[in-house]
Amino acid sequence: MDDKNIIQDKRWKRIFWKVVIIPHKLIVFTLTTLTILIFLAAFTFLIYKFENPTEGNFMNYVLSIHSKINFSGIEKEKKDERFEVRFARLSFFSGQVSVRKEGRLRWDTAVKDLPLGTRDIIRTYSNSYAEVSFDDGNILQIKPDSLVVIGNLTEDAWTKEKHSSVKLMESDIEADIKKPEVIGSKFNIETPNAVASIKDEAKIAIKVTNEQTSQIKVFSGSVDVQVSDENLKVKPAEAIEISPNKEVVKIKDLPEGPVLYTPENQKEFFYKGIEDSGIILKWEGDSKSVKYHLEIAKDIHFIDLLISKDDILEKSVYLQEMPQGAYYWRVRGVNKDGYKGASSDLRAFKIVFDNTPPRILIDNILILNEKNGVLLYITGETEPNTELTINDKKLKADAAGRFRGFLKAKGDKEVLRIEAFDIVGNRSYLEKVVSVK
Repeated sequence: MDDKNIIQDKRWKRIFWKVVIIPHKLIVFTLTTLTILIFLAAFTFLIYKFENPTEGNFMNYVLSIHSKINFSGIEKEKKDERFEVRFARLSFFSGQVSVRKEGRLRWDTAVKDLPLGTRDIIRTYSNSYAEVSFDDGNILQIKPDSLVVIGNLTEDAWTKEKHSSVKLMESDIEADIKKPEVIGSKFNIETPNAVASIKDEAKIAIKVTNEQTSQIKVFSGSVDVQVSDENLKVKPAEAIEISPNKEVVKIKDLPEGPVLYTPENQKEFFYKGIEDSGIILKWEGDSKSVKYHLEIAKDIHFIDLLISKDDILEKSVYLQEMPQGAYYWRVRGVNKDGYKGASSDLRAFKIVFDNTPPRILIDNILILNEKNGVLLYITGETEPNTELTINDKKLKADAAGRFRGFLKAKGDKEVLRIEAFDIVGNRSYLEKVVSVK
């Protein structure tokens, strides 16, 4: 082949590569890459829908997956640095509560709003109570004779996931976990033989006995519990009991929280003395409750308990000879196996002893000359809801204690005889002469 033909052949080969081969390879590479990306996106979306079937932010979920990738060297150090430290606080306490801060040997007396961080320890003694509030709205209620260690408190600066954990020794706690703002956030509660993981809104109770038996009750939401290599999901109205050797007993049919009916919240009852006092408390429970546990206390956290009865068969109770003061009450259902369910809402009532006769104050007497005679328009004040009679005419004071009424005059001088009876029967008498002319 002469030189001219060789040159022309090379030229055609270059054109062929530029026009056919290279574009073909680019198209194949592009299509392959797009196919892989679409497949990964579809697979991720399916997993997302499986784990979050109703709601959630897909992009946050993708970022949370990305945040779990293992980095090495400098990249791993950057990953560790992006986790910000969070703090909880001791929002309330009652009775003898002590706190041991990380790195210290001594126990300090609790102080309200004390910041709490990782490895801080809270101890409640008999007849004491504490509440720990977290920055995401979660609340941990610590009952008497408990020992709780604050665990991991971090936030991922990239994904905004918040991870919280506590460790229970011998403890009795309730947790009110709010719905997280970011998918992937979780609240872990560790016992000596299990780890309870809460990833969504839930209300639970966990008790660890001194024999190291753990009982986990779920009143609402659901909880993932890991016992050794076994993963369990505890649903609403269910519980599990874990022995020290990690044997699991499943408990079902926990009662729902009863609905309180009578008396209405903040109701005041008036009596002359303790021997006259009597109150009926009524509620409604579900079909899983065979009996009820009633608690009445002088404080809203039920530390100062006056009544704690767990063998009430009826849906009401009659209380007699209750001392004067304010009271809080709640009820739990007990199922056929003796397990208590969720608590009712909290209500309060007040008992007041009253031996003071109601005052009677006449503000004004207006004389009105009418065709049929003279009318007296009388206004005054007494105790709220007091019943009165003015010359045998019945009146009743309103909720503010005000009363008013008309009375027909019978002569030039009218003698007003006013009697007042308050709601416990205390009586007052007032006589007043009115000149009608």
